[in-house]
Amino acid sequence: MAQEAIFLHSSWRSASTYVWSKFHERPDTYCYFEPLNEHLSTLTPEVIRRFVLWSFANHPALAAPYLEEFRPLIGPAGGIPSFPAHLTFGQYCASADDCLPELEAYLADLAALAARLKRRPVYGFVRTDLRVAWFRAHAPGAHIFIRREPRRQFLSMLRQAVQGNPYFLQRGVVILRHNLQATSFAPLLAALKFELPPLLDSRNLREAFRDQLVEESLLHRLYFIFYFLWLLARQLGEPHCHLVIDIDRLSLDSAYRRQMKSAIADLLGMEISFEDCRVERYDQYLGWSAQQFAALEQEVEAAAGMVALTQ
Repeated sequence: MAQEAIFLHSSWRSASTYVWSKFHERPDTYCYFEPLNEHLSTLTPEVIRRFVLWSFANHPALAAPYLEEFRPLIGPAGGIPSFPAHLTFGQYCASADDCLPELEAYLADLAALAARLKRRPVYGFVRTDLRVAWFRAHAPGAHIFIRREPRRQFLSMLRQAVQGNPYFLQRGVVILRHNLQATSFAPLLAALKFELPPLLDSRNLREAFRDQLVEESLLHRLYFIFYFLWLLARQLGEPHCHLVIDIDRLSLDSAYRRQMKSAIADLLGMEISFEDCRVERYDQYLGWSAQQFAALEQEVEAAAGMVALTQ
C-alpha cells in the first residue's frame, strides 16, 4: 500500500486541514484540498487567488492557495469539467454497492494529474465521512478517518458562526435537504418531524458564548442533527478505514502522537510528525452546557436506536 493514493475522511472543524497540511508539506505528494468542494464547479484562476479562509479559521499557513492543485484541470469556460457537482452533498450515504460512475471518472482525472507529476495523490475530504464504504470499494488506496470529540467540534462550528461564518453550522441542514429519501437519515427526520431548521444568519448567534443563548431551541436542533451525523459516521465511516486518528488525543497525548507517527509509517511508508498538534479544547464553554449536551445525546441515541459509543 506504500505508493497508493491516500484518502483523508472527516467532517468540518475536526482539524482535518491540519492533518492534510502535514502531507501537503512533502515534495512527493500532490494534495487536493476538499475534492468535493462546491467551488470547484466554477473554479477559475481568480477563484483560486481569492480562496482565502477567514483569519479566525485556525487553519495552518500554506505556501500556496488551498485549491492550487486543481489549476491544471480548469476547463476553457471555468470549472473542472469532470467535477460531479451534484455529489457535493447528494448521495451522502452512498454504500459500496452504489454506482457513481461520475465520481469514479473524476477521481481518475485527479489521480492521472498526480501521476503525470510523479507524485502521490492525497485527497483531503470533509464530505465523505458517511460514504467511506463507497470509497473503500471503488477508490483503492489507504483510507484514514479523522475524528474529533463531538461537543468540541460543534462548539468550533458555533464559534465560527458567532464570528461571522455560519457555513459549518449550516452543513447538517444542507446535507439533510439534499438527502430527504436516504434510509440512514429516516430516524433523524422522524425525530425532527421533518421540520428542518432554517439556514442561519450569524447575527442571531452573537451572544452564544456569553451565557445568553439566543435561539436556544434552534441550537438544540442543530446539535441534535450534528450529533446524529457524528454517531452515524462512527458506524458508516470509521469501520471502513485502515486507520482512525483521534485529533483530541493527538493534541494532548505525546505517546499517542508517537503511536500515530508509527502507524502512518507502517501504513503509508511516510514519516509524518504531529508534534505541533494543538487543537482548541473549548473547555471553558463546556461546563455550563454539559447537562444540555448529555440530554440531547441521549435523545439522539434513543431516536436513532444507536448504542452510545465511547468517545
